[in-house]
This record gives sequence, structure tokens and C-alpha cells, in this order.
Amino acid sequence: MMDWRERICRRLLSYDPNIVEVVQFGSSIYAPRYAKDVDLLVITGRAKDYGGYLDAANLEDAPFDVDVLVLEVGEVPRQELLRGVLGAFEVLYGEGRNLMEYVKALGDPTFEEARAALKAAKEYFGLFKAATDPLLRDRHAREAFEALFHAARIASMVLLSTEVGRWGLIKRSLPEPYKGRFNAFIRTLHVKFLYNGRDPKEGVEEEFNRWLEEVGKYIDDLELEVKRGKRV
Repeated sequence: MMDWRERICRRLLSYDPNIVEVVQFGSSIYAPRYAKDVDLLVITGRAKDYGGYLDAANLEDAPFDVDVLVLEVGEVPRQELLRGVLGAFEVLYGEGRNLMEYVKALGDPTFEEARAALKAAKEYFGLFKAATDPLLRDRHAREAFEALFHAARIASMVLLSTEVGRWGLIKRSLPEPYKGRFNAFIRTLHVKFLYNGRDPKEGVEEEFNRWLEEVGKYIDDLELEVKRGKRV
């Protein structure tokens, strides 16, 4: 029986025969048990109306929503989004050559980028504190904790001298004690709070500040390792 991914690819190709690659990425790859939707990257020779891609990708009988990012061949997304795609992906259609070309477009990760993610986390948390709508508060809280994880991932990439941020590979490649610390960030910031729906209902600010301090110290420690010439 044709699975849902093949059905979606066929529908997308029926809508746009110029598609050269379809890539599944994000939480449905690295945490399928907890993912609430599916993210697809569609690379095409010439993009058509965006709504058509959404209609094609969202099966009537599917138990999940599908979000679609559409790029034309040669078009490069912003680096933060690109790192997210390359962090966990599976090529569903095509050879993946265009996707691999994006790797060449990535600049080297920096500790400045990691600290910018920390700043973004604090800004997201400020939005959480200001919001009154429960759904909006929940969204901002999750984004704040996820930005902390992103900061830790970027700093780890600097230590490992790698451009592609697959966090499973990062965890395996890091030396101790950083492997254990990064694994704690995965379990709590990335899976528990973001995808398992177990974000703290009480003492959120204390929890956020605790992890903000933990990630900040992690970045400082990795930067010190690099300055000492211990880049992995």
C-alpha cells in the first residue's frame, strides 16, 4: 500500500511537474512520537501559487497537518532556517543534490550566533510574560525554551567544526562532559518542553532562568575550550 509520503509526493508532482526535490525535515524526523505536524521542503524549477502546494500536501484523511516551504532552484533561505532543515531531514523525492548545495551556502557557526539565540530566547520569554491568551503564552514559552536549545546546538557546532546541525550526530560527537550536558538540553529543552507538552505550568520563570544560566555557561565553557585550542 502506498504510504502517506508517497501519496503527498505524487500530489505535489501532479500540481507542479517542475519539482526536483521533496524533503521532509524537522520534528517529524527526529521526534516523530511528539511531532504535531510535518514540515516539507519543496525545491522546484519555477514556483507556482503557494496555496496549491498546501492543498496538495494536506491529505484529506491525514491525522496531521503539513507545512510546506517552497524554494526555487538556486534560491537560498536564511541560515537559521537552513540549519533547521539540515538538522534532521529525509529526501522523499529526488536525489538531494540541491539540498546538499545549501550546505555550501552555510557560513561557519559562531559563538556570537549562539549568544544571539540566547538573546532571542529572552525576548520570546518577554512575550510570554506579556501575553494574556493561554495559547499564545504557551507558544511563546515553547519558543523561548527551543531558542535556548538552538543556542546550545550552535555552540556545540563551533566546537565540533561542523556546519550541519543534526543534534543526534552532535551528541555522539561531543566529548565528555559536554556530551552529557548537551543530552540534558535535548531531553528537557527540546523534547520535554517543546514536543512532549510537559512545559512547566508553575515556576516557569524560575525554570527558564535556570536553563538560561545553564546554556550560557555551556557556551562560555565551549568557547574557552576553543580558545585553548581544543576544538574537536
